[in-house]
Amino acid sequence: MNIQKNVALAQYSTFRIGGPAQYFVEAKTKNELIEAVTWARQHELPIHILGNGSNTLIADQGVKGLVIRNLTSGVEILDQTKVSVAPKIRPRFQLVRPDPNIDDLAYDESKYPPVLVKLDSGVYLPKAIFGLTSQGITGLEWFSGIPATVGGATYINLHGANKYWSDYLVEAEIIDQKNRVKTVALEYFGYDYDQSTLKTSGDVVLSATLQLRRGPAEEALKIAKFWQAKKSHQPQRSLGCIFQNLSQTEQKQLNLPTPSIGYLIDKQLNLKGTQIGQAWIPQKHAGFVENLGGATATQVLQLIKLVQTKAKEQLGLDLKLEIVPWLN
Repeated sequence: MNIQKNVALAQYSTFRIGGPAQYFVEAKTKNELIEAVTWARQHELPIHILGNGSNTLIADQGVKGLVIRNLTSGVEILDQTKVSVAPKIRPRFQLVRPDPNIDDLAYDESKYPPVLVKLDSGVYLPKAIFGLTSQGITGLEWFSGIPATVGGATYINLHGANKYWSDYLVEAEIIDQKNRVKTVALEYFGYDYDQSTLKTSGDVVLSATLQLRRGPAEEALKIAKFWQAKKSHQPQRSLGCIFQNLSQTEQKQLNLPTPSIGYLIDKQLNLKGTQIGQAWIPQKHAGFVENLGGATATQVLQLIKLVQTKAKEQLGLDLKLEIVPWLN
């Protein structure tokens, strides 16, 4: 295990923002990931798991503790199948329909035989989607274009189109706070919109087993390419949407046509195009903050604070973050 000190983290973030890690290690296998987590706990250090860095705002001064860059890559198609029951997401949350054409592309997944696929937590999701689709395994195409890893998707209950990660997760392998490696069922994670128990438990995901389908590969590929094309037009040097979308109650109270946070920031708060330093709310999507080159985490946080303050003062809303800040 090659543990390094003071490694710059901006290079590992899609935002290209962030200071150094106090300690840094790359884990390429599940055993290396377990070893790194165990080492950090033995030395009483905070643990930060870094996947693709597409949802993490890293502080300018860096991060205390051990940052583990998760490069595990195992993919296993299992022989046995089982039927999973996805928990219902509370109805106060909803997803923005990204495009009416999505409904035209949708198909009935339940008609096709299930198959279990086990993915290491470091697997890059876009690569897995196209790799599995080429083998006639479908279901994950709805998450195409999202630069996440399997671990990140499991951590946050990733959503794409009108699907949640929890619609497919059957079980996951974790290492808990007592360094015990165990397999836990879907219900363990207490999923909700952008929420799971992983945010507070300290557990680290090693792998996830998903129930997918031996479905129509050509149809799935069309969906994947369509969704990927939609995502490609969004700001790229960013962390995706900064805030969660509105709840149904909030949308109704404000009499808005959509729960989209981008719509709210643009049309209600009139903050599209607002810039602090080299961080700005882009014209392409007001739900994002984009790094124009040389932006700092401090500037991003100032923009976030501005939006939250305006939303509270003008609309009485407490906007919740969708990104994960790493702040000391």
